[in-house]
Amino acid sequence: MNSLFKRAFLIWIGLFVLAFINGAIREVGIKKFIDEPWAHHLSAFTAVLIFGIYVFIIWHKTKIETPKEALAVGGLWFLLTILTETFVLNRWISGLAWDQVIQTYNIFEGHLWLLVLVWIGLLPYIFRFFLGPGR
Repeated sequence: MNSLFKRAFLIWIGLFVLAFINGAIREVGIKKFIDEPWAHHLSAFTAVLIFGIYVFIIWHKTKIETPKEALAVGGLWFLLTILTETFVLNRWISGLAWDQVIQTYNIFEGHLWLLVLVWIGLLPYIFRFFLGPGR
């Protein structure tokens, strides 16, 4: 199980890099043509798409064999993403107040990031279900 989590962490770094690139494209490019909140909505959609393609491409490297392992890896990815997003990006780098950070997860106000987080957490289970073990 230890090597599974090492692989999962390395794969998550790829997800983080893709998320960072996706966000940079939103801030530098998309926002020139589309106003908020639509730029964030489009960015959430492209993140879901990019993350799915990435995991599909590297699925065989995950070596996830059981649904339980898939849920554990998804939980790790979810936790790492929310911790990084909340503490590093929103609080430390962006300097957002806690109420602003919490607001970024409010789907009732039109923020879709929570849905992207759920997608990240479910990706290993979904791919395990449809593609079988990652060997």
